[in-house]
Amino acid sequence: MNVIAIDFETANRNPASVCSVGISVMDDYGVVEEKYYSLIQPEENVSAFDPFNIRIHGIHPKDVEKAPSFKEVYEEMVPILTSGMVCAHNARFDMMCLKAACENNNLSVPDIHYFDTVLLSRKVYPELEHHRLNDMCDYLGIALNHHNAMSDSMGCLLITAKAMEAMDVYEIEELLKAVRIRPRNLKEL
Repeated sequence: MNVIAIDFETANRNPASVCSVGISVMDDYGVVEEKYYSLIQPEENVSAFDPFNIRIHGIHPKDVEKAPSFKEVYEEMVPILTSGMVCAHNARFDMMCLKAACENNNLSVPDIHYFDTVLLSRKVYPELEHHRLNDMCDYLGIALNHHNAMSDSMGCLLITAKAMEAMDVYEIEELLKAVRIRPRNLKEL
């Protein structure tokens, strides 16, 4: 089963204000690839950029002026997201973004199952003091341009790959069973 990592950046505190997305995929053979990246022009009702968010991710309103809308990006994302098990680091945030952006655009919420790589990291590497994305990537030797959605999704996916290696379990459903993580359904969020 494919493992699909997703990461969103937002213009402000509203989870529907997505302004970029990165998606990375690992197939059944362990081949990892950056699959999809896009800046997103937030919908008018959530388009105000907060200086705090800009400081975090470096995306400015001018950067998304000619970017596609969430509706356009949705059409390209959904076939990828529904092709396997989805993960994110601090998954609740990213899943809330996906669901809120869908609802804000009157789009159906995709039927996907997901897990949180923070929880996976805690289960596989309990000896570590912190399990933040940048800390995990540093510990595992994964290159990361933190708060770039593409880099963050790849970091998340590689954490999953390293956890599979550490546990010697290479099928995602079996790995999650081994560490007692129950996948969640986005529609139930």
